[in-house]
Amino acid sequence: MNKIESLADLFDMVGCDVNYYDLGRHITKITPQQAIQFDRKQQAYPFPFRQHAWLACLLKMKNAQTQNSDKAAEQSVIWFIKMPLDEAGCLNLGTRDHFIKSIVDKILRKGEEAGLSEALEDSPYAFKPDQERMASLHAILGKDLRQTPSHYFDAVVKYLSSSDLEQDESWQTLGLQGIAELATQAHDSHYSALINNAIRHAANPVVSALCHALEHENLPEALQDTLIEKLQTEQEPLLQASYLRALSRANLDDRLLLPLFGLLGSLTECKDDDLHAIAALAAKCPHWLAQNPQLLRIIMEKLAHREDGYIAFKQIAAELSQHPETKQPLWTLLRSGHASPILAQAVSHLFTQTPRSVQ
Repeated sequence: MNKIESLADLFDMVGCDVNYYDLGRHITKITPQQAIQFDRKQQAYPFPFRQHAWLACLLKMKNAQTQNSDKAAEQSVIWFIKMPLDEAGCLNLGTRDHFIKSIVDKILRKGEEAGLSEALEDSPYAFKPDQERMASLHAILGKDLRQTPSHYFDAVVKYLSSSDLEQDESWQTLGLQGIAELATQAHDSHYSALINNAIRHAANPVVSALCHALEHENLPEALQDTLIEKLQTEQEPLLQASYLRALSRANLDDRLLLPLFGLLGSLTECKDDDLHAIAALAAKCPHWLAQNPQLLRIIMEKLAHREDGYIAFKQIAAELSQHPETKQPLWTLLRSGHASPILAQAVSHLFTQTPRSVQ
């Protein structure tokens, strides 16, 4: 136990190779160098989300020998670990060490293979991704491991190849896994054309699910242009938020910034429907808000003008204050003398203890 001083040491002890994926804001493969640096607290965790590292650890026994990628995946185990970060954005070492100690006994007691599968049972550090996130992770892992796509993928391709997509009702039988697998092929010209056609003509539930899968990809410009075009014409708030999520890895330039200003609209009005786009920007696109103070100001002014007791304002302010890129721009804005009286009042309310009403 004395020699187990990191997650890497733990996996070495049980004879596992490990690949890390971040599951926080987006699904992102963590490089071996990044893993070494955050694991030993040499650097901050590279993808913080809500003050935690949301890790998917793909574990494979080092003695497992197979030439078949599909069988290799079957022999692997995935751990989903949620580790708190300290004020500097680094792994909290005390918590990490407690996590290690809490599972070593299970692994040693039950044996390596059984222990690996059951080590996270009842662990406070384990989490379960939602269905969309799980489908996207399996799709990304499948592509990385060069696995054969699932039968759900074939069904999605068949649906999107329909000559009359807008009238085709077969979308109701599609699986999320197939949609997620299609998203990982966004740079393949054939599949990119299908995605483009889907965004323009598929049923709204398919478009929404596809956009949520696309948020994990760096999209080609032609696909970005289609999403921006739809963002400018779409009236359904939930679909607007989905388009923003799909675009969340795009660069913030004029072709995107101007539609964003148009979407957000008035500084002094914020309807409930507006919150979908604002939540998407705060959760998935904080780097845009960090790059453009005016965009950040519009969002915070709108939230301050809501008549909901500053509930939404507090939630978004908390989200952005925890992100390393937006923390300083946010506090610069909130302390600015150029803020409206309404925004200044909302800022004051952040630091005021509000008594609970008695019903």
